[in-house]
Amino acid sequence: MNERRVRVVYLSHAFMVGGAEEMVLSLVRHLPRRFEPVVCCIHQAGPIGEEIRSTGTPFRVLGLEPGLRRPADVLRIRDYLRDLQPAIVHTFLLTASLYGRLAAMLARVPIVIGTEVNVYERKRPSHALAERVLMHGTDAVVASAASVREFYVKQVHADPARVEVVYNAVDWSQLETTVPRDEFRAAAGVPRDAHAITIIARLTEQKAHRVLFDALAATPDLAGAHLIVVGDGDLRDELVARVDALGLSGRVHFLGARRDLGNILAATDVFVMPSLWEGLPLSMVLAMGAGLPIVATRVAGIPEVVRDGETGLLVPPGQSEPLGRALAALARSPRERERLGRAARASVLPRFGADRYIASIVDLYDRLLAREAA
Repeated sequence: MNERRVRVVYLSHAFMVGGAEEMVLSLVRHLPRRFEPVVCCIHQAGPIGEEIRSTGTPFRVLGLEPGLRRPADVLRIRDYLRDLQPAIVHTFLLTASLYGRLAAMLARVPIVIGTEVNVYERKRPSHALAERVLMHGTDAVVASAASVREFYVKQVHADPARVEVVYNAVDWSQLETTVPRDEFRAAAGVPRDAHAITIIARLTEQKAHRVLFDALAATPDLAGAHLIVVGDGDLRDELVARVDALGLSGRVHFLGARRDLGNILAATDVFVMPSLWEGLPLSMVLAMGAGLPIVATRVAGIPEVVRDGETGLLVPPGQSEPLGRALAALARSPRERERLGRAARASVLPRFGADRYIASIVDLYDRLLAREAA
């Protein structure tokens, strides 16, 4: 007789391009056969949602927008979960963390798991209070870094025993290339021999693109450098205008959201992550796996991965001058770039593969299932 598979519902508002969404994609691809993953988009699918759908995983888009103005949508999520009867609901990102967990509790799902991927210093007090209440019915929260766990426990007064650190995974197959370096550069508008800096991040305040643009404009040793900007978001028009105002439009290339990250990183000399706050940025880890030197801010989980002077350079957040100095130092020294990049690759390849992440998540599921059965 075949053992019944354990149904796990992965719940998010939408699956746009980002680290949390990549985690769900890894989970549905690599979970052991004894688990039955199901993915539910509360509002819409998003680009990674479509990739998840293409794996053949059961996939549902509810088209809902739960919140104070639409409280009945929480009951509709509850009804969906009641019909599906999962053993585990695992939520990702804010909407699902709040309303998805509440719906799962109302549906009496046996095991409810949340995630916390960033140090959210600007989280609304009402959201922090709601999460504090939801922790009473939450079996575990997965934090993407030790610093994220520490901040979350303090912010929502969570039971530390219920908040576990599982470092995010990277699918190293994303480093594969499909076009030569020179061909990619030509298509992106980057001169063949130019020093190329790349940022892969959503175009939001958190990622501090403005600080990066100011550094590029104000640092003489970066006068010949080009910046590849990968990602999309609400600030796109504002950031394009900022680049124009700084006289950088010929050297800053907005490529939008892209999935050919291997081609992009192979055409890059230095990767930059100037975030004001963070969790553990997967694009940065992927760049390290590509053997690139990193310049990043000393926030949240970044120093847990980037060792200053060993695998990259760390600078204070929100300050363009030290950011420019660090980028200029690497622009001047191919030997230093090679040294840092080689060390960066060696440090992340054993730590951040999908196998390790999946094993940690499966171990969490098994412990919670055993406790539920006891």
